[in-house]
Amino acid sequence: MTMVPLHHGQVLFLKGREEFDLEKLTRALDPLGFEAFLTTRAELAEAEIRRTLVERGISSIWQTVIFQEELLPPKRDVPALVAVLKEMLERLAPESDLIVVDRYLFPEKEPDDYLDTLVEVLEPAIRRVQQLLVVTRKKHNAHLRDKLEIRLRASHPDCRFRHCCSEKFHDRFWIADGHRGLFVGTSLNGLGSRYALADYLATGDVRKIMTALENEGLLG
Repeated sequence: MTMVPLHHGQVLFLKGREEFDLEKLTRALDPLGFEAFLTTRAELAEAEIRRTLVERGISSIWQTVIFQEELLPPKRDVPALVAVLKEMLERLAPESDLIVVDRYLFPEKEPDDYLDTLVEVLEPAIRRVQQLLVVTRKKHNAHLRDKLEIRLRASHPDCRFRHCCSEKFHDRFWIADGHRGLFVGTSLNGLGSRYALADYLATGDVRKIMTALENEGLLG
């Protein structure tokens, strides 16, 4: 007889008829050390959450981040791409502050409706946080920056708007509460022009970026 180990986290499935006698199946499996019962995907998920709470504590649930990536293709409706970024930013769920590191967020040549796009993406997060920090390169469109600040302050005066400049960051990062982050492969003004990847950052990478921001004296 060949014994096959059933590791923790694995599920044994039985495939067969749609109708069966559960008690008869249970009696047949009992000598083999198995129990037959009916459940649902939701109940399985609930059982796994309970197990995690017992083994690892409630903090393991709060620290969980959904990792997924999105490909932002060219020649696609910009509103659709904006919707993807808004959804991913919503998953970050910023509560106290949001940091946007994007050297080209305030381009010298402002695209049509770009200010509206900025507001549309940022405003849902601004409703919840006390501070928005934007880090761009030194050469930027100060007039666009001022217009964005005026728009955000008008609707959310309790949110502190800060803008800093640095030449140390090439990639674009969106960081919530200093713990959860998003990598965006293009600036907002470049949406729809080239292929770009948007993905969630690993916790270790967020810590490194926060350390770099602190070393640059940008966190205030």
